[in-house]
Amino acid sequence: MDYLKDVQNYWDLRSHGFSDAINEELDSSMAEQWKDYFSTLFSGKPLTILDDGAGAGFFSVLLSSLGHHVVSIDYSEKMVERIIDNMQARGFTPDAHQMDAQKLDFEPETFDAVVQRNVMWNLDHPEKAYEEIYRVLKPGGILFIDDGNHYLAAHDEEYAKEWAEKRKEREAFMKTEDVTPGSHYRHNPENVDYRIIEEIAQKQPMSYHRRPQWDINQMILLGFRDIRVHIDGKGLPHHFTITAGKPE
Repeated sequence: MDYLKDVQNYWDLRSHGFSDAINEELDSSMAEQWKDYFSTLFSGKPLTILDDGAGAGFFSVLLSSLGHHVVSIDYSEKMVERIIDNMQARGFTPDAHQMDAQKLDFEPETFDAVVQRNVMWNLDHPEKAYEEIYRVLKPGGILFIDDGNHYLAAHDEEYAKEWAEKRKEREAFMKTEDVTPGSHYRHNPENVDYRIIEEIAQKQPMSYHRRPQWDINQMILLGFRDIRVHIDGKGLPHHFTITAGKPE
């Protein structure tokens, strides 16, 4: 069963709160760290970059600030509106479109690079999204993925045990240090019930696969080379990043 329409409806509802959280991140030290990273990854002349499933435009704003031309797509129409708002508010010209990452409306070999942040777990057919990324990348193009095993605990007993322990440690630390909840929990003016997306996500393919192993296998099958993975923490990864290149 496909759930993409349900996912779209959820992110339409969440668009304002999500955008508020993203703007907080853009004004934080996190944004400067990301800019430093992208300055190294995409050094040299300005590139044409696809922000694939851009949300409210976090990567779009950062990459535009570095002089790149960014094309932003998202399946949520309301998120596309937020991308436009956020780009314009920060002095950039938006090039944003409502589009399915699993069926991109671009010609082959259009982009120098593709970036993606927490998108694959939303998709009904993530393997098609990878096929589309490979298709629209120019030879020599770069793919960057920032994602995680967000709902694997629903189906993987070993991961669930590790994740439960990590959550206990985090909750204890937050109580001891009086740490406030993350920005995405503090910004919810629509009062959207987050359990909606949790129930949908647990049914999506990426919640049944250990990542980044699954992603790496897809990349290898498609022909990506120079695949590099960074995993945070110990044990089964919750968060990871991947860079890969399309051969010349």
